[in-house]
Amino acid sequence: MQRFKFILKGIMFFLLSVSIQAETLFISAAASLAPSLKQISQAYQLETPEDKLVFNFASSSILARQIQYGAPADLYFSANKQWIDYLTSKNKLDVASIFSLISNQLVIARNNHKGKLQPDQACYDQESTIEVLKGLASKNEPIVVADLNHVPLGIYSKQALISSGQFQQLEQNRNLIPSANARSALAFIEQGQVNLALLYYSDAINSDKVSISCIIPSDFHAPISYFLAKVRATKKRSETKLRSISAFYQFLQSDLAKSIFVKHGFLEK
Repeated sequence: MQRFKFILKGIMFFLLSVSIQAETLFISAAASLAPSLKQISQAYQLETPEDKLVFNFASSSILARQIQYGAPADLYFSANKQWIDYLTSKNKLDVASIFSLISNQLVIARNNHKGKLQPDQACYDQESTIEVLKGLASKNEPIVVADLNHVPLGIYSKQALISSGQFQQLEQNRNLIPSANARSALAFIEQGQVNLALLYYSDAINSDKVSISCIIPSDFHAPISYFLAKVRATKKRSETKLRSISAFYQFLQSDLAKSIFVKHGFLEK
């Protein structure tokens, strides 16, 4: 009997130690997700305080390159499918885990340091949007954009400008001012360095220093979808680490997490 109690106590001690073992999760996420993911992580850690979440926020392209070359990452959250496909081709992602979670919208935003500015013309459809973008091109004003060739926000922006027929003129006039990622594009306009920017709706709606002049119709660009995926391990992970990764991966898909994303201006899929 004593021997049985001793064995039972040992098993309970082992299970307790496993259950409270702290794990550090590394999450590489598109810069535009920073405010919402920080709030989601706070909610998650109320339920799972033993785990530590370490976020790496940057453009999806930079994060993909980092993961490709071995930077620590357990989850990857990309602002487009292109960089998910890129990492998949490098065998860096768990293909079965790839999941399109939320979406976003593209907007023309103005600095509002002088008070809320009214748009010259609202965007109601393709025709009115083209007129708005033509007006921007004719005014020869600088417009902040994310990197047009690599960063998802910049890629969507370029698609919209090409669809409207204004890209060539804006590029020739050197009106397009490149920035590193979505959050840096927002910072440019918030600081008053320029008056105009192409931003995500989620970034613009949460800034009291920005006014939205136009929500660009979605048919001007590819769907703005954010994809979540588990990153393949470079070395064997412990069972507790795998459980922690799966727990946060599932939490990101929970109703609570989705409500936080929606609160920050994202659209639920």
